[in-house]
Amino acid sequence: MPVIKSPDKFVATFEDEKRTVQAFVEVLKKEEDALIHGRIDDLDMLASDKARLAEKLEFQAKQRMQYLSFLGYSPDKNGMTLWLSKQSNPELQAIWNDLTELVKLAQQINQTNGKVISTQLQYNQRAYMALQSAAGNISLYGSKGQAFI
Repeated sequence: MPVIKSPDKFVATFEDEKRTVQAFVEVLKKEEDALIHGRIDDLDMLASDKARLAEKLEFQAKQRMQYLSFLGYSPDKNGMTLWLSKQSNPELQAIWNDLTELVKLAQQINQTNGKVISTQLQYNQRAYMALQSAAGNISLYGSKGQAFI
């Protein structure tokens, strides 16, 4: 991955990173809606979208960290804050603020979705156990693998 050395290219990448996080949040909201409304078939496509966007976000974050390192700043939140404090463009701070708020929102939605999935998994496991108990734990195969009815 080539290191960004141009301030203009970095700003463009920074703005693109914000748009990517916005898209990620939208996918998480769609996932949340699909989970709430039981549209399980939608989840495969959404998982694919999430993976693609997560990969893009990782790439963009690496570019941002490399640029900060190239300029002599630490490649973390503190380095970004210091770099922003030396910029004359207040719009950059607004982008960073939006970006950090979007990341927090994405984390919250993702946690909620994880809890919904966990709850649904527990429900399914209990239902499976109840069905097994109701069936008297009848095995469909014998001890030697032969069909057993």
